[in-house]
Amino acid sequence: MYKTIMVAIDDSDTSQCALEEALHLARTSDAKLLITHVADETLMGMHGRTFSSTLDVDGALSQIAQAGRKLLDEALQLAEGIKAETLLLEARNRRVSEVMVDQAKAAGVDLIVIGRHSQRGLARLILGSVAEQVAKMADTSVLLVRKH
Repeated sequence: MYKTIMVAIDDSDTSQCALEEALHLARTSDAKLLITHVADETLMGMHGRTFSSTLDVDGALSQIAQAGRKLLDEALQLAEGIKAETLLLEARNRRVSEVMVDQAKAAGVDLIVIGRHSQRGLARLILGSVAEQVAKMADTSVLLVRKH
């Protein structure tokens, strides 16, 4: 069974489904759960949370980190009875998928759980989704969760 599970979250519905699945797996496996969020400064926002245009880059980065911390705190409340911890990571001009895979390796994770967004067209052809990139790069098992 799994000993350490990492789940990556953002503020999307698909991410919520991935979190629910990871919580279930952690409970049934008696595994430690590492709830992660990668603050990606290249977006200057997350799904429904956009930030006003500003020349204060440090302030915008701080807001991105605060929004990520709030997501992690809310997720941790759902992990009652589970050995869980949160980790806010920063992309710092790296691909989110690379940051996640590196963290999973460093933490000795057995399973990465991540929501799979339905991406279409040119963006998927050129970049692929973060979830697909993680699945390709990770040395461990990856569970891709769709919205249900």
